[in-house]
Amino acid sequence: MKFILILHLFTMLTNECYESLHVNMEFNDHRSCALAGYDISGKSLEELNPDRVNEHELAVKFQCKKLSKKPIIPLPKPGTPS
Repeated sequence: MKFILILHLFTMLTNECYESLHVNMEFNDHRSCALAGYDISGKSLEELNPDRVNEHELAVKFQCKKLSKKPIIPLPKPGTPS
């Protein structure tokens, strides 16, 4: 099962989400996604203006979302019953 990492910037004052970001990476398992989530979340928070982080009590939440694999069903060939 593959996973993608989604980061959410939110304020702890109101628990309101400012923005979400899909990290352009796929992970082979939940563990590797979660470890990357902690790492990338911390680095993302470090890049923000410290005054803004403190004033709005910003934090980064993340989630590892399973990628659903929908089976590809080919269309019937012309002239064949479906």
